[in-house]
Amino acid sequence: MSQAPAGRSLWRHGDFVRYWSACAVDIAGSGVTGVALPLIAVVSLHASVWQVSLLSFAERLPPLLVALPAGALADRHRKRPLMIGAVIVCGAAFAVVPLADAAGCLSLELLYALALVTSAASLIGSTPRISYLPALLPRERLLEANAKIGVVASLADTAGAQLGGAVVALLGAARAVYLDVASYLACALLLGSIRAPEPAPDPSARRSSLRTEIAEGVTYVVRHPTIRSLLLTGTAFTAVFAFLTTLWEVYLLRDLHGTATVLGTLLSVAALGGVVGALAVRRLVDRYGPARVMLTALAIIPVTEVPLLLASPGLTGQVAIATGLFVQLACSTVQGSTQRSIRQAVCTPGMQGRMLATGQWITYGTRPLAALLAGASGTWLGLWNTLALGTVALAAPFLVLLTSSIRSLHHVPAAPPVPGPPHVEGEPA
Repeated sequence: MSQAPAGRSLWRHGDFVRYWSACAVDIAGSGVTGVALPLIAVVSLHASVWQVSLLSFAERLPPLLVALPAGALADRHRKRPLMIGAVIVCGAAFAVVPLADAAGCLSLELLYALALVTSAASLIGSTPRISYLPALLPRERLLEANAKIGVVASLADTAGAQLGGAVVALLGAARAVYLDVASYLACALLLGSIRAPEPAPDPSARRSSLRTEIAEGVTYVVRHPTIRSLLLTGTAFTAVFAFLTTLWEVYLLRDLHGTATVLGTLLSVAALGGVVGALAVRRLVDRYGPARVMLTALAIIPVTEVPLLLASPGLTGQVAIATGLFVQLACSTVQGSTQRSIRQAVCTPGMQGRMLATGQWITYGTRPLAALLAGASGTWLGLWNTLALGTVALAAPFLVLLTSSIRSLHHVPAAPPVPGPPHVEGEPA
């Protein structure tokens, strides 16, 4: 582990800065694609509500298929090669979009396939990337590190969305994706430049089968009272949020007559809310405790969907939606950073990857079903009625956390004992 003493700024920790920069570049590029792909599907390819939900389904299906193996691989192998390989695959896959457009063969079917490939590769890369952080920094710095990553994630998302709106207007949606391709290559270079030797995986892990390791991870998560409670809350939140996000962009572009610039601006304002949340989370948790902070954030989030439901086409409606999204992302970032730091702190080192992957498998595994349910509901009930239904359902995560043992958690739990110093690269076994 590369040391970062409590009194030393993480901005002077070179490897953390490289890791942080890789996250920023990756998210900025994804922000461009986040504007471009909905416009390709809805505007260029004239996708129906059901076809948009199928695209969302394809993007959200991989956690059910690869999350658990990804976690076991992250604990079994060194994490950086997995991280770097995944971003290279994503960059190569997204390069197909502008090339297919230039050849005149861009289609919804191609977008479905690319959504599956890039989502799976992203998951295989993000699992070791997130679980790598406790190996890079001492556990007492994790909340601070996650807050800083949250800040840059939101800023990069803002920049990417704004840049995406501008580049789409200038070059077209398909060619704008080239920026995301470049961001993946830059991310790979930054991750490859981290100098700290990575702790070697536990040699005993390779003595058991991948299936056994996966089962151990699931059992560990289910039996751990703190992680289990956070997982149930996260599952409820992710499912409802996936239901809403499947259709809100379609509603904005069609019913509220939004443009690429409007979409990019709204996503940027939302991401700025994430910046505020990331900057505030450490101070809020120190003052009020993690349980109270998460419960308050989850209680506010349903209210932030109301401006979208009441908005009418035009600037006034767009300002109201932007305000709601700003507060929504601030609250989401606060509760997300807090629960992630708690899970990282209480999890034993050899289970970090499998803990994260099991959580993704269960939590994100609800998203494909939520996307299909949103598509069916949007087709049968209409977009507004479906979004109103999802807004009411956003109360569920708050109720789940309120009835769990986490409601009385007044501080981030201490880290579990580490059995001994791990073997690192360059040292004799």
